[in-house]
Amino acid sequence: MTEKAKDVYSFLVPMLEDSLLLPNTVIAEIVPFMNVSLDDDIETSKNWRVGSVVWRNQTIPVIALERLQGTQDLGDVKRSRIAICYTLNGNEEIPFVALMVRGIPRLIPIDDDNAEFISDEIQGAEDGVKAWVNVNGKKALIPDLDFIESRLESA
Repeated sequence: MTEKAKDVYSFLVPMLEDSLLLPNTVIAEIVPFMNVSLDDDIETSKNWRVGSVVWRNQTIPVIALERLQGTQDLGDVKRSRIAICYTLNGNEEIPFVALMVRGIPRLIPIDDDNAEFISDEIQGAEDGVKAWVNVNGKKALIPDLDFIESRLESA
C-alpha cells in the first residue's frame, strides 16, 4: 500500500479569467490595490510589467500574468488586488514580485484527490506559466516565478 502524499496548503486566487495557484509559503501577503504606481501607457501597452507597488518600504514590480499570456485587456485594474510573492532564487535585487489578481484568495489543501495536471508542457516559451492544473473542477495556473524573475533581471 502506498502512503498518501501530504497536503500542500495553497492559495487559489481568482484572476481576470482563470485562477492562480501558489503554495501558501510563496505568498507573503495579498494587499488591496493601494500604493500602486501604474505605468502611463498601461491601456495601450503590451508590457507585462505594468507598474510598481510600495510594500513594507520596498518598491516591488507589478506583473500582469494575463499580459505574459498575450491578453491585452486587464479589466478594471482598480478592482484588482496585489499578491506579493517571494522570488525563489534568493536574489537580493528582486526579493519579491507583485502579481495582479482579483477577488479573495482561498486557502485549500492540494493533494492527489482534488488536483490534477491539465498540462505541464509549456505552451509558449514566454508565457510565464509553469503548469495548468484542475483544482476541484476549476482551471488554475501555476506561474513560472523563475522565468518572471529572470525577465525582470534582464529588463
